Amino acid sequence: MVFGIMPEHADLTQVLKKRNNKLSILYEIALTVGKSLDLKAILDDVLEKIIGFMGVDAGVIYVINDETLEMIPVTFRNLTDEVVKDLCENKVKVGECMCGSIAQCDREVVIYEKASLDPRFTRGVLKKEGMEFYAGLPIKARGKVVGVLCVITHAAYSPDTELLDILRAATLPIGLAIENALIFDTIRRDVADRSGLADFREIITNSERMHEVLSLVKKILNVPTSVLICGESGTGKELIARAIHYNSKRAEKPFIPINCAALPETLLESELFGHAKGSFTGAVAEKAGFLEAADGGTLFLDEVNSMSTNLQLKLLRFLQDQTFYRVGSTDPVSVEVRVIAATNQDIEEKIRQGSFREDLYYRLNVMKIDLPALRDRKEDIPLLARYFTEKYSRKFDKSLRGISDHSLMMLMRYPWPGNIRELENAMERAVIMADSPEISAGDLPLQLISSVQDTVDWSLQRIEQDHIANVLSITKGEMKKAAEILGINQSTLWRKLRKMNTPHS
Repeated sequence: MVFGIMPEHADLTQVLKKRNNKLSILYEIALTVGKSLDLKAILDDVLEKIIGFMGVDAGVIYVINDETLEMIPVTFRNLTDEVVKDLCENKVKVGECMCGSIAQCDREVVIYEKASLDPRFTRGVLKKEGMEFYAGLPIKARGKVVGVLCVITHAAYSPDTELLDILRAATLPIGLAIENALIFDTIRRDVADRSGLADFREIITNSERMHEVLSLVKKILNVPTSVLICGESGTGKELIARAIHYNSKRAEKPFIPINCAALPETLLESELFGHAKGSFTGAVAEKAGFLEAADGGTLFLDEVNSMSTNLQLKLLRFLQDQTFYRVGSTDPVSVEVRVIAATNQDIEEKIRQGSFREDLYYRLNVMKIDLPALRDRKEDIPLLARYFTEKYSRKFDKSLRGISDHSLMMLMRYPWPGNIRELENAMERAVIMADSPEISAGDLPLQLISSVQDTVDWSLQRIEQDHIANVLSITKGEMKKAAEILGINQSTLWRKLRKMNTPHS
């Protein structure tokens, strides 16, 4: 008699083996996400495992940028070069195309045949990809969609229900990995902010006007009064606010920035003051606001001029006695918070127009800091340009030794309406575009090049300005050294720089 496994037992064994294999992939993914805080490395490994386990052709994992709502393709496998280029250069936003809709609606989409023909794919490159099967699943952490997982095949494919259930389960550890990595990145950036601003190292300047600003900042560090920072967009208002906080005795307490223009009035009020349970539709629980979160620290109100007059009045009452009421509550809440406000508008003109309360202005304007535009501190352009070049060379792992003299002269001639933020963006682009050891004029943004080169100026004044730009390049923006080389005093050099405010001065 031959002993063997009965057919029904063999079937059971196969079923158990298959189920064990499916469960083991979840275990492997769980182990992977716990190995590191390097999100790219984690998601690369996870996607590789999912593609192999599912038996699909390709896949991508997007992570949502909370600030821009862009879908960042952190990792992808086996996609055509055309699709990869489109995903990376023309990022989908939440609500756009298929994956953006999945993120917005928090609903999975599974298409079993002729997926590329689905009208929800609005990108032409995806329609040409020849997708037969498509599965897109939201990735969540703490009930919030933080990303999207997509897998595709180019041939007919029919996964069983259990396989899709395992794929759904895999999104849980992936969501945890994304959340942990983002938390770690926030902490790391906060530590970098603290270390860089604790001794004003992050404020790059040789400008006399900026040194006057920093001198004032140092005097008010521990004065428990409100501060109003005025300056055009991109001049570094939040940077100054952070420097005040991290150099004061409040440094170990929270620094909370709020852009008042980014939120509608009702949401801003709730976020700022918090709300009581049931105070409005959707208020299912009591919630503390930013003021409570900032207790003992600093609240930075950027674009404070965009607040409604109703909210301005509530802010004024808080500044008067450090007490406020949550939305829908009659119980007073007291905190000790320093408020730093900022504006890129003419507040006094807003007062005349009736859109900003005069009493709030005087309450905020106890200490006023006026930040100069970049065109009024041109001596800082060489210094800042080199700083950003080094910063992005490290970020993109490129070996750039500097900026060509011609490029630097173009930077000096440009009026910089977007100020330091525009200069940083320009240098980031230049580093990416640079193919030679130093940044050349062709690496700069086209808008800058066309603005500066639309006419050729052979005047003595232009030759003098170019010479000053060259000398500042050599001295790395140090005014004293530049003045010595030029044979003039610093005040004369400063006046000449003031005349270089426009491309054709």
